[in-house]
Amino acid sequence: MPRIRRFYRNLAVMNQFIYDIIAQRRQQPQTGDQVDLLTLLLDARDEETGAGMDDQQIRDELITLLIAGHETTANLLAWTWYLLAQHPTARKRLEGELGAVLNGRLPTVSDIPHLPFTEQLLQEALRLYPPAWFISRNAIEEDEIGGYPIPAGSLVSVSTYLTHRHPDFWPQPNQFNPDRFTPQAEASRPRYAYLPFGGGPRLCIGNSFAMTEATLILATLAQQFRLALANTQPVTPDPLITLRVKGGLQVVAQPVATPVPGDTP
Repeated sequence: MPRIRRFYRNLAVMNQFIYDIIAQRRQQPQTGDQVDLLTLLLDARDEETGAGMDDQQIRDELITLLIAGHETTANLLAWTWYLLAQHPTARKRLEGELGAVLNGRLPTVSDIPHLPFTEQLLQEALRLYPPAWFISRNAIEEDEIGGYPIPAGSLVSVSTYLTHRHPDFWPQPNQFNPDRFTPQAEASRPRYAYLPFGGGPRLCIGNSFAMTEATLILATLAQQFRLALANTQPVTPDPLITLRVKGGLQVVAQPVATPVPGDTP
C-alpha cells in the first residue's frame, strides 16, 4: 500500500540520519562539558561482560527517547494546562512559586529542586491522565497472581488509569489535588499505587528526562502566559496508544498580568 511504502521510505531516511550521527560520534568522541546523551549511551558497558552497545542498540535507544518521548510529554503538558485552567487557586500558587524562585528569568535544571509545587502539579496530572494509560507484558512462564492462574505466554495488562484512581490508595480519587505528592504523602502510599512510567526492570528509560523537560517547559511558559480554555466544549480523554485530549485542547494565551474570567480580586 502507498502509505506503508511511504512509511518505510521515511524510516530509512531517519535510520540513515541516526546511523550517520552514531558513526561520526564514534570517530570523534565528546569529552568534558560536551558530553551528551549519545556519548553516555556509547560509553555504557554491560556490568557482567563489559561489552558496549552496537549501532542497532544505540539506534533503538535513541528512537525510544525521541519518538516515544515527544508525544507523551506533550500530552502531559496539555492535561496540566487543562487542569490549571480549571483550578485557578493552583494556578496562582504555581505563579507564586515561579515568581519567588525565578523572578522572570528562564529556569535551569538547577532550579528544579526549588520548584516542588511545579513538580507536584505535573505528578498529579500524570495521576489523573497518564499518557501511558495501560501497560502490557508477556508472561514468560506460568505464574499465579491473586489466585488467578497465568499461563505462560499470556498477555498481562495493567490499567495505569484505573490504578491511579483506586479509592484504596487515593482518597477522593477523581479530585485534583497536587498535595498528594508532598514527600510525606508519597511515603505513605504503596510503591506501585503510582506508576505513570511503569515499574521494575522495564521502567521507562525516559522517566527523569520527561519530568525534567516538562518541569522546565511549564516553568518557562507559566511565567508569561495563562492558557484559558477557548470554549465550553467538554474536554474528554481519547485512549489511543497514548491518552490524548480528544480533538485537541483549544486554549487562549493571556499574559499573566491579565485577569482570567472567574478570578477573585
